[in-house]
Amino acid sequence: MSPSENLVFLDVMGVLLGIMRRIAKSMKGERVYDIKPFSRGSRVTVVGTISQKKVIAMKTIGKSMNGEDFFKFVQE
Repeated sequence: MSPSENLVFLDVMGVLLGIMRRIAKSMKGERVYDIKPFSRGSRVTVVGTISQKKVIAMKTIGKSMNGEDFFKFVQE
């Protein structure tokens, strides 16, 4: 087994579900219609680990991740 096969990669990403663009484009002479959300929306965090051969673990959290959540993910 080569040393690179022992590597595990971890990545965390956050998504704000209520974000919209403030500027839009349309065909010349036409108006853009869209709905603006009333609230800022919720946050979702996705964390996962992979090796060279497979996805090891993946979890979604319905909030921003803190140190306690991260530690719990690594332990599990």
